[in-house]
Parts: sequence; C-alpha cells; structure tokens
Amino acid sequence: MQLTNLYPTAFVSLVAIPGIGTWLGATPEVLVQIDRHHVFRTVALAGTQPITEGLTPADAIWRQKEIEEQSLVQRYIISCFKHLRLRDYVEMGPRTIAAGNLLHLKTEYSAAMEEVGFPNLGTQMLELLHPTSAVGGMPKAAALKMINELEQHNRRYYSGFLGPVQIGQETNLFVNLRCAEVGKDTVTAYAGAGMTADSNPAKEWQETELKMQTVLRLFQASES
Repeated sequence: MQLTNLYPTAFVSLVAIPGIGTWLGATPEVLVQIDRHHVFRTVALAGTQPITEGLTPADAIWRQKEIEEQSLVQRYIISCFKHLRLRDYVEMGPRTIAAGNLLHLKTEYSAAMEEVGFPNLGTQMLELLHPTSAVGGMPKAAALKMINELEQHNRRYYSGFLGPVQIGQETNLFVNLRCAEVGKDTVTAYAGAGMTADSNPAKEWQETELKMQTVLRLFQASES
C-alpha cells in the first residue's frame, strides 16, 4: 500500500514464489497492453532526469543524449512493426511524464488489432520486443552477447516482464524495472541506465541510484 501511495501511476507488484524468492517493484514501463476492445498498446520510455522543486514536466529541458536514447527505443518499436509488415498504427509523443521522483520521455503506440488484420499482434510484438532495446541494447543480438560477457551480476528477474494476463478481458504486461529482491536479511535493488556514445559514466551511475530510490524509499520509511 505504501508503494502504491508513493507511485500511483506505476504498476506495483509483490511476487513471492517458493524456491524463487520475493520481488517487490513499481515499474512505469508498459511492454504490451491489450484492452477489452482488442486495441494493442506499447510505449517507448527512455531518458531520465530528476524532478526538481518547481519543475513541471512541461518545463523539462532534455539533452541530446536523452533525446537520442529515446529515439533508439522508438526506432526499435517501429522496426518490429515493419518486421510484421504492420503499417496502420498510431504514434503519440514523445512527451515528458513524471514517474515517482523522475521525469522520462514517453512515446505511445497503438493499433486496433482486428481492424488492421493482426488478431495475434500482442503475442507477436511480445516475442519481438522482449528484451526491449532499453534494457537489452542495439543492435539486439550483438548487444545481448556483450552484456552476457561483461555483466558480472545476474539480473535474475530484473528487466523481465510481468503483469495480469486476460483479467477482465485485458492483458497488461510491464517491464520489471525499479524493483528489489527481498531476502531474509537483505534487500537487493536493481536499476539500469541507457548507455550511448554521449553518456557520462558518473551521471549514469547517479541515474541508477535515483532509480533504486523508487523501492528503497519504502524500506527507509519503514526504518524511520
């Protein structure tokens, strides 16, 4: 309940599976949505800056690095549509949105599945989108190979996806970001940052710390 109150626009989850572990999260990123009218939706969510006092989303100024990071994700989603030869979709954005203590750039995509002749679009796009370029990199195959070679920490379920499927005739799957694995005596928080040629390593590290505060704030509040 506390996490829901802190992040009312996020998908808040608590998953506990014997032998697997307990995971708590509040993610802002839609991977695949299908509503009761059979409309497919997904988003490109990238670029991050902290919300500062007196700053509204409309006032946000984005650096070229964040704009390019967002464009990479947009281009990947569009490439998935092209792979399926889907041409009739709606693109809205990018616009600045608030997610907890952070601002992001967000572009929304939608398509009426039956009208465009793609009744299985949700399943098809899920297979193409996961892992998204925001967490898996581009070009996809080469980036995933490099991540597997260089990352020393097992991501476990971080950057996977979760959410209710066919509940009330709707499916809502989200990328598992801003999450933590809760152990008996430990809490392991997970976060990442989009790396481009213009990235500053120190700033990217600060970004991960800001993102981890999404979940860690809950435990800090409990201690106080």
